[in-house]
Amino acid sequence: MSNSDKPINLIQKAAERLRAPQATSLIERAVSKLQEQTAAAPAAPVEPPARQPERVAEKPASPQPSPAILKPRISKQANIDLVRLQLAGMITPKGERSHISEEFRIIKRPLLLQAFSDEGRSQNAHLIMVSSARPGEGKTFTAVNLAMSIASEPDLNVLLVDADVHNPSVLPLLGLSAEQGLVDLLSDENLDLSDVLIRIGNIPNLSVLPSGHPNPRTTEMLASHRMVSLVGDIARRYTDRVVIIDTPPVLASSEPSVIALHVGQALMVVEAEKTSQRAVESALSLLSKCPNINLLLNKSKISVGSEQFGSYSKYGYYAKKP
Repeated sequence: MSNSDKPINLIQKAAERLRAPQATSLIERAVSKLQEQTAAAPAAPVEPPARQPERVAEKPASPQPSPAILKPRISKQANIDLVRLQLAGMITPKGERSHISEEFRIIKRPLLLQAFSDEGRSQNAHLIMVSSARPGEGKTFTAVNLAMSIASEPDLNVLLVDADVHNPSVLPLLGLSAEQGLVDLLSDENLDLSDVLIRIGNIPNLSVLPSGHPNPRTTEMLASHRMVSLVGDIARRYTDRVVIIDTPPVLASSEPSVIALHVGQALMVVEAEKTSQRAVESALSLLSKCPNINLLLNKSKISVGSEQFGSYSKYGYYAKKP
């Protein structure tokens, strides 16, 4: 090797030595920096193994009530002796033609037309009270015969209510008996209408609501919210049913004037040649809250051969003065 080549080799070797430690140093530094970053990074959370759901002991099902406890409310059912009624001069829904049956066919027609007219439906006109000014004028006889005549209509149902709680006469006239009725329904909120109704087995579209046990607070009961609720329930539940309510005489009791607040029609029986005009006017004034009041003249003397049908000779409408 010549002296001229030696400096070159020394320079090359020095350059290589300078490069070799620098390269190594860069790599080492990069590795060291990466290790520092990895060490400084937070450790990834380790998810715990999925927890198996605990078994919960099943509670035994609550015992269902016995069917014997949940008894449906079924109305009482009874039959009427129709032959007995016929012999007593009453109407039966057998379609028989007689003087009295023809008279009540005439009497019921305007009542039914009003009951199911558009105006009548808004006034509960299918609720009809039957009364008189004084006792003995024939109001119960009229109420029962009117109910029987309407029950002969194939498309109508009738509910006959005995609201004359001081002198109940509907059930004795029909040959029926009952312990509970309207007064019990008003005094006991646990009673339902179906608990005290009597359905007539041999007249399927006729039901009877007895008067029930007498109570000294009857007038207050008839004016109570319970009575308003009951009447409203009857009006809504039986939209196709005519409700005939036999009330006490107007001038002998305060109940009719209270009942007049809830019904849409009133039929007042007037005994011919006995009830004074003054008594009739006084009775009408007490029923003035009823929107439709009709008068029925009873027990008039008709000679043989008359064009009238019989004892119920005249029927009219009383228009209240504004």
